[in-house]
Amino acid sequence: MYLGLDPGRDKVGFAFVNEEGVLLCSGIFQAESFEAFLSALIGENWDYIGSYKLEGSISALFGQKLEVVLLGGGTTFKDFEQVLQRNGIRYEIVDESFTTLKARKAYFQIHPPKGLRRCIPSSLLIPKRDVDDLAAWELVKKWLQNKDIHGGVSYGF
Repeated sequence: MYLGLDPGRDKVGFAFVNEEGVLLCSGIFQAESFEAFLSALIGENWDYIGSYKLEGSISALFGQKLEVVLLGGGTTFKDFEQVLQRNGIRYEIVDESFTTLKARKAYFQIHPPKGLRRCIPSSLLIPKRDVDDLAAWELVKKWLQNKDIHGGVSYGF
């Protein structure tokens, strides 16, 4: 299992994804709660992580082994990288280019528009919630695709 993190100044999207790129569980938490989230992850406190869940099922994580954290390399990633290093968590940095656009598209695949909204092109629709968690999912899918092609690139430790 992989954990994608899309860090921002105010909030962090997370997505637990299996080896095939299937979304297991995702959500969004406040950036100031990052260390508490990591503590819950290390301690397998799924109830805490589940309190932020927006998609998928927290029970899909039971018994899974985390292989690596995939951290989006946007403007705020350095602070998050330091916390991962301090906690000895294996991670890799992934380019965030176009992940938000892909996340919007993924949102409407998961939650298709209803009624007259079906007639509007999805590129013009605005999701009913933030999609940072789906951007984290896109980070993992991007990394998996790169891994299949190039064998992965490691920036963490």
